[in-house]
Amino acid sequence: MTSGAVEAGSPLVIVLVAPLLGALGFLVLWYESPHHERWRGWARAVVARLTGTADLAWLDLRPVVGTAVGAMVVSAVFYGVVGGYACSPAGPSDLITLLTAGRAFLDRGDPFSIAACGTTDNPVPAGMASVLIDALGSLGGAPGEIVVWEAVALGTLPLLWHLGGKDRLSISLFVLVSPLFLPVVVTLDGASLSLVPLGVLLTVYVAHRRGWIRGAALGGLLATGRFPALFPTVGATGRADRRGWVAGLTAIGAFAAVTLATVAVYGREFTGPVFFLQFQRVTALNYWGVLEAKGWLEPSNLVTSVQAVLTIALIAVCWRWARTEIGAASVILTGTVLLAQFLSFNELVFLLPIALVGVRARWWLWSVGVVGWVTSAFSLLTGTAYQDAFYVLCFVLTGLLAGLMVELLRSELGSRPAAAQGGSLGLAPARSRSNAAERAEPSAGPTTLE
Repeated sequence: MTSGAVEAGSPLVIVLVAPLLGALGFLVLWYESPHHERWRGWARAVVARLTGTADLAWLDLRPVVGTAVGAMVVSAVFYGVVGGYACSPAGPSDLITLLTAGRAFLDRGDPFSIAACGTTDNPVPAGMASVLIDALGSLGGAPGEIVVWEAVALGTLPLLWHLGGKDRLSISLFVLVSPLFLPVVVTLDGASLSLVPLGVLLTVYVAHRRGWIRGAALGGLLATGRFPALFPTVGATGRADRRGWVAGLTAIGAFAAVTLATVAVYGREFTGPVFFLQFQRVTALNYWGVLEAKGWLEPSNLVTSVQAVLTIALIAVCWRWARTEIGAASVILTGTVLLAQFLSFNELVFLLPIALVGVRARWWLWSVGVVGWVTSAFSLLTGTAYQDAFYVLCFVLTGLLAGLMVELLRSELGSRPAAAQGGSLGLAPARSRSNAAERAEPSAGPTTLE
């Protein structure tokens, strides 16, 4: 999307979108709290008056997905009308970048460095899984590119539904109205980044239906699209009974095989944009960028090394001691967002799987979403007062992410049982799961909010 269109919409975002979505998310969380029975009774009375029945059984996955599809279609039309998909003085839009990369791959060219909109050598920081999706979408032109990537983002909703157990409806509704979902994925940048949470959720889903080896292999392959997705995938394999190390090596092996094959074909044209340039990237759209903009932190090999060591340590701790696979992945996803200085606000979409952990984690996720979206809007406004507010909000967002991390560590590594946290997945926490249990479908449970 062009910066002009974004800036024009920023006041509207601050005034309408964030409060509206924040209020809807708050109502969903308030409704599912066990301490608010009177509120649930009032809500059911309102539903009965509007629909003729207080039974919410009709509210299943179909209206949830339908609402998301409607929002995506309206947004695509809006972006097309305001020129969000066209070239800009800064270079190609996200649509043109993805479309050009896909066509370059099909034409046996270089999909990792493209020429478009009068510019050359535009890096495409996405790996082979993303490029293959780009290529598939490019067969349908610009509309095809939009459809395939919005389908990737949309795929997170059915997976959350099937993994959500008895809380599947409240989880799906919470994510639907979260500022971390629709406001992010209706842009192609956000939709392409949703490959990370989709990969994590799909890994767990396949692992519990077809076994951890297949799930880990699929997770490793999808992680080639955005390499940070490999971290939570490997961390989650620690729950794979006595074969956790095999599943972990499978994920790493699948990722390494595709990556090495891509390096063999494209060489530095691939490793530069996808890996090395990411560590040198400085963005003002996260708290690392604030530290760097103020001169409080300089990007260096030391900073990158500290990031790598802490990330590896986090993966090892979660692989060994986390109680659930979703919990392990959630801790690592939160750590990735906190540790990676090249991430911007759209990467907060990585956190969507955390909705499965429990009610307390969803409250933290709600806070991160609301503050993150407002902070993102303030970053596009000019003026000293706006920028000062932006800096303050960045540190508030960092504090909320740190609080979310503490909550996840407490629930996954604490002494009390994971079930006490109100987790939605309903999965056995440990390595004692039998092979049959691994292949069992997660508990369906009731499909209402009651």
